[in-house]
Amino acid sequence: MADQSSINATIDAYLAAFTAGDRAGYLDCFAEDASLEDPVGTPRREGRQDIGAFWDEVHVMPDAIELRPLGLRVVTGPDAAFTLQARASVGGQTLVVDVIDVMSFDDAGKITSLRAFFDPAAMRPATD
Repeated sequence: MADQSSINATIDAYLAAFTAGDRAGYLDCFAEDASLEDPVGTPRREGRQDIGAFWDEVHVMPDAIELRPLGLRVVTGPDAAFTLQARASVGGQTLVVDVIDVMSFDDAGKITSLRAFFDPAAMRPATD
C-alpha cells in the first residue's frame, strides 16, 4: 500500500499538472486501469485513454483552468478526500466552482479512481 507521503505527492502533482496545462503530467498521476467520474453522476471514464479524452474535452473552451486547494485533505489508507476550487478563465472572466475530490491509490501511489463531487449549476463568477 502506498504511504501517506506518496499519496500526498501524487495529489500535489495532479493539482500542479492540471493547473499548468500539463496533459502528460496529469495522466502520469493515474494508474493504467484507473477510472474517473467527473462530476459524479456523469459517465465513468475507464483507463488512461478515456481519461485523456476527458482532459481534451475539459480544455476545449477555457483559456486556462486552475485547481486551487481549499485546505481540507484527509488521507486514510489507500484513499484520500480533499477540497478544491476549480477556476476556469474564459474570455477574460474567471468562473469558479467548489469541488470535493475522492481518490483511491495503488501501491505505487498512482490514482486508481477519482470521483469529483460538485454541482455544475453552482459555477459562479470569481470575486477575488
